[in-house]
Amino acid sequence: MMLLIDKEDMVKEINILDLANKLNGTIVGSFNKETIISGTCPIDNYSPNKVSFIRSAKYDALLADLENAIVLIPKGLVKLCDKYPNNAYIIVEDVVFALMDIQSFFYSDLSVIHEEGISKTAYVDASARLGNNVYIGENVYIGENVVIGDGTKVQHNSCVLGDVVIGNDTYIYPNVCVYNNCEIGSKCIIHSGVGIGMDGFRFEQNAEQTEVRKMIHAGQVLIGNNVEIGSNCTIARATFYGEKTLIADNVKLDNLVHIAHNAKIGERTLIAAQTCLAGSVKIGQDCWIGAGATISNGVRINNGAQILLNAVVAHNVAENQVVSGFYAMPHDEWKSAWKRLRKNR
Repeated sequence: MMLLIDKEDMVKEINILDLANKLNGTIVGSFNKETIISGTCPIDNYSPNKVSFIRSAKYDALLADLENAIVLIPKGLVKLCDKYPNNAYIIVEDVVFALMDIQSFFYSDLSVIHEEGISKTAYVDASARLGNNVYIGENVYIGENVVIGDGTKVQHNSCVLGDVVIGNDTYIYPNVCVYNNCEIGSKCIIHSGVGIGMDGFRFEQNAEQTEVRKMIHAGQVLIGNNVEIGSNCTIARATFYGEKTLIADNVKLDNLVHIAHNAKIGERTLIAAQTCLAGSVKIGQDCWIGAGATISNGVRINNGAQILLNAVVAHNVAENQVVSGFYAMPHDEWKSAWKRLRKNR
């Protein structure tokens, strides 16, 4: 059985006054109280009856060419209302979070998987336990003793091997492979092409250099709740039985991120695209790892640290420290070193 929502039902509208109330915002400027808003748009390509935003004064010139636009601005930029009086402004505390609220109001249904039931082409082992309102898509394989919680959706051509546990309301998009004995929490999003639980990269040559042997990995991958993993990420299992590669609650991984064996990532950490974490890396809570960063094996990144784009990190990073460069050093030191290099060219 397949249940789908009609696209017409996804169209939403809201009165400008009601929208401002939802955002705990104040409207400044000339506007029609009956104005109906039907979505969002960028400030440099404004569409009538949509909401846009600016968060910095450096974009204020874009307002000069607009008329009757509806724009979110922070309290710190309220002077722009007088400078460009031809628009209506909704003044809010945090523009980005207000925009997220509006996006969720108008477009949240776009990211909902509405299908339910089990496809005729799927294989579900008799020992698997499926919750209510689960969807198992075409050509999906569900192995022995798998447990899948209520509302979880596993889309086409994905493979969930034996003894895997998946929580409630998790979305697994097409062509995902979850290896044996892994655990995925509730309300996670696993995008297409992700591999979870494969062996780590551990090979050794014998003394005579005649043989290359592989270390068998016997551990698990444990993924917490509300985790999002971008397309084509890979997460290797821990080396030893009883140990875990850990992705804690509310971690978000961009596309093409590699997490090696035994790594541990703390809550709410954000990792941008093409980052590589080598074996046994430990990252604390609330960290930012920029695009293309490489973190060497065994390195500890402490809570709140920021690793800027393309940094190569070979040493531990202190709490709340910002590092950059190759090899990464405190960001101010790197900027000074770079200036000296440019000066001496």
